[in-house]
Amino acid sequence: MFITIDEATAAQRAGVQTYFNIANEAVNGLEKLVQLNFRVLHENVERSMKALSNGELPVVGAARRGDLSVIERAALYNQQLLDILASTQAAIIKHASAHYESQIGVVKADFDEAAQRAPAGAEVAATAMNSAVTAANAFYESIWKTARQAVQTAESNLNVVTRGASGVSHAA
Repeated sequence: MFITIDEATAAQRAGVQTYFNIANEAVNGLEKLVQLNFRVLHENVERSMKALSNGELPVVGAARRGDLSVIERAALYNQQLLDILASTQAAIIKHASAHYESQIGVVKADFDEAAQRAPAGAEVAATAMNSAVTAANAFYESIWKTARQAVQTAESNLNVVTRGASGVSHAA
């Protein structure tokens, strides 16, 4: 139950490493987002420049060439954006969950050790603490499930909108 300097240092090192892993994933997601935005901007500028060089308005030239409609491009951009956000979130959740699991394991081991060393009659307090840890763990898992379900719902809604937008633009 007593923490040594080495154990405290290891715990602190693990926390800092988890922080850097999460920050790295966030920066990678931001980098992908910037790349997506630059690519979309470049494509739009290129498309507009071609249309203007042909003496057309960009929208009219796109309609004549059978280019993707504005709605389809926006839906595609939104799908790619959501993919970046979902993959970044999944990577961050993976790192946070791994850190949480290791920490909850340490806490449970400390409670078990404390319960074994506790004087007679302290079983009730040990059981109450163990129940509190179990309840916190269940709450944590329900929060992560809810977050994952929200992301899946957003993805499925965007897929429906994307299919609907594609159908509308092809019909027009």
